[in-house]
Amino acid sequence: MAHKLERTSVLHFDSHGVSWLRAEKSAVGSTVVEQECERGDWTQGDALEQALRAFVARHGIGADRVVSVFPRYDVTTRILALPSHEHEEIASMIRLSAEEFVPYGAEELIIDHSVLRLMPNGEASVFAVLAHRDMVERHLSVLAAAGIEPQQVYLSSACLVNCALAAVPEGRYGVVHLASGGFELVVVNGGRLAYSRGVASGQDWEGVAKDPTAGGGLGLIQESPVDELAAEIRSSLASYRRDSEDGEGVEMLYVGCDGVDVFTLCRHLSDALGKECRPASFGRDVGVLGKVLDRAPLAALGALLAVEGAVPVTISLLPERIAAQRQRQSSKRLALRIALFAACLFIALGGLYWQALNVRKRVVEELRGRVQSMEPNARGIAEKREQLTILRRQVDRKGSIVEQLATVVDALPEGRANITRISLDREEGISIWGRTKAVDDVAEFAQNLRNKASAGLAFFAKARTVYEQKAVEQELPVSTYQVDIPIEDDKDGK
Repeated sequence: MAHKLERTSVLHFDSHGVSWLRAEKSAVGSTVVEQECERGDWTQGDALEQALRAFVARHGIGADRVVSVFPRYDVTTRILALPSHEHEEIASMIRLSAEEFVPYGAEELIIDHSVLRLMPNGEASVFAVLAHRDMVERHLSVLAAAGIEPQQVYLSSACLVNCALAAVPEGRYGVVHLASGGFELVVVNGGRLAYSRGVASGQDWEGVAKDPTAGGGLGLIQESPVDELAAEIRSSLASYRRDSEDGEGVEMLYVGCDGVDVFTLCRHLSDALGKECRPASFGRDVGVLGKVLDRAPLAALGALLAVEGAVPVTISLLPERIAAQRQRQSSKRLALRIALFAACLFIALGGLYWQALNVRKRVVEELRGRVQSMEPNARGIAEKREQLTILRRQVDRKGSIVEQLATVVDALPEGRANITRISLDREEGISIWGRTKAVDDVAEFAQNLRNKASAGLAFFAKARTVYEQKAVEQELPVSTYQVDIPIEDDKDGK
């Protein structure tokens, strides 16, 4: 089964147009698969909501992860030098000084910043953005009417800078973006944002880009649109030059207009400004794959880079309440996942226990069956073993007949006694009759027998003299005797 690719849509819109870009993320990176720019006049009533709703439905954007681009000309920005490197301290300083830049209290603003450079003297160059909360909420309500809840709201100037730095990381140059509701200019110097300006305008920049010589200006003095644009750019660059550290101006400009070839416009602007102007064809140099990237919406492309990873300038205008709400939802989802995991783990452990119990039960039953089948043989073996034990005890206790006789003979006092008769009875024991030269020889014989008692002839320890009598044989004095070695069988098995 094919793995479903993660899709991201970037929307950049106002009451005069919508720019859209869709990218799919795969193992090889992000690929732009669709893009479109649509122009219109949606300034009356809820025309913008209706137009955006239709646009979203037509392209199936609701199923994507969506991020939005907020226009620069609806916010106030400043590049400040602040005496701290700490993020929290910088944020507090900007909030405390917000009323110096806009006529609103900090509670009416959405404020964010991005650190451009940390300086050795402990200061930081900071890009500060102050947007009126009502403007951002209006932007979000238009998206909500179209069924979209954006994951993030990025500032267009930050997106332009990120896109430009990904394509042209070195040098000093300006980027002019002709949006549907105005134009903005950013200056990049030394790989950092150095200046930003946005101007709201109802000029049809798409038409101007297609035919720079057609139409007239909207001001009191009827000048061509190119001259009007050149005057705004000249004014912006003069402001940058006054504020720059080295007082140097910008000699290179990149010009872009979403979905439009600006080559002819760049030629006319070069003549009007006396500066080199080139099309801002950054699409193929920003590390994103896709077709027709030369005319991809610049701000949308920069927003896509911000979604994909770390970028030099990140400005988020998502209200704190929404961020906090999403954090709570994320925590709830995490808690739910943990609970589900714990439940699954408990069920799995229960299943393993039940399986182990069944296996144990089967093993016990099998062993019981084997025991029952082996029990008759086991009883027979036990009986044989008991008989062998009894026999071994008897053998150990009594020894063999030959051994008994040899022990008796060996116990005779050498040359001073003989045996005339021996009686061996399994139940009674051994009785010995004979003659000795002296009475003391009988006692010595009995003692020798007792000394011969061992593990197999333990009963020899009971040898005793039954009688001894003096007699005369062949005119010589002798003593007759009887010695008994009784056997007392242990009837109880002891």
